[in-house]
Amino acid sequence: MTDMEDIFGENPPTSDGNDPIADFDDPSGASPVLAASPRGARLPGRASDLFHGMWASIFYSGRTSGKTVLLTSAARREGVSTIACGLGLTDSDVEGSPRVALVDFNLRNPSIHTILGLREGPGLVEALADGLSPAEGAQKVNRNLDVFTVGAIGSRSLEVLRSDAVEKFFAQLDEIYDYVLVDSAAANHYPDAQVLGGVLKDVVLVVHSDLTPREAVAQAKKRIEAGGGRVVGIVLNMRTFPIPNFLYRIV
Repeated sequence: MTDMEDIFGENPPTSDGNDPIADFDDPSGASPVLAASPRGARLPGRASDLFHGMWASIFYSGRTSGKTVLLTSAARREGVSTIACGLGLTDSDVEGSPRVALVDFNLRNPSIHTILGLREGPGLVEALADGLSPAEGAQKVNRNLDVFTVGAIGSRSLEVLRSDAVEKFFAQLDEIYDYVLVDSAAANHYPDAQVLGGVLKDVVLVVHSDLTPREAVAQAKKRIEAGGGRVVGIVLNMRTFPIPNFLYRIV
């Protein structure tokens, strides 16, 4: 997690295990970060370490005002859904870990159900438009992770986004879960993140470090703040280090 002025790597990474930079091969969602497990899904190897650090940077750093975070991006295909799934899976099969809800609120290109191998619905749409309860809409992935897929969105994206039930739905989740992660469509392409930011307040931007211009990130931040949200940090996706990490400590 970095401040706005740090998003292009002026600050070196640290070696204390809290480096939140996600370095994945495929930001589309079909990622080797996630692996099958007899108990559900898990994070293998290095991915687990990265997401532990990312989780700590988001929730244990004092940046957030609550336990619900909206994840979005400036442009499409920056890896938001993969990052959201990875965060949701962090320690999700460990007894005593926090209960987490992962909500697919990407009404334009939902993919969390595909990444985690879940049914598409019923889910969020049915909860907001048809009165489905959180207990009926949740799909259990691991011991401490429930997922709300987008459901049968059809042509109802604006109806769902403008629904008076949005605040009530997240208030219900806040009572049931320790943390809530929400995946949303790109902020510079759709109004979704701007609207949801006003409700949920804390927003994390996922940025493709090699492709997304600084100006696009600044524009996304401006849109979110105009809607009443607050960018609490940025995840750099697909970042590469031309200098070995340990050398950053001496250069």
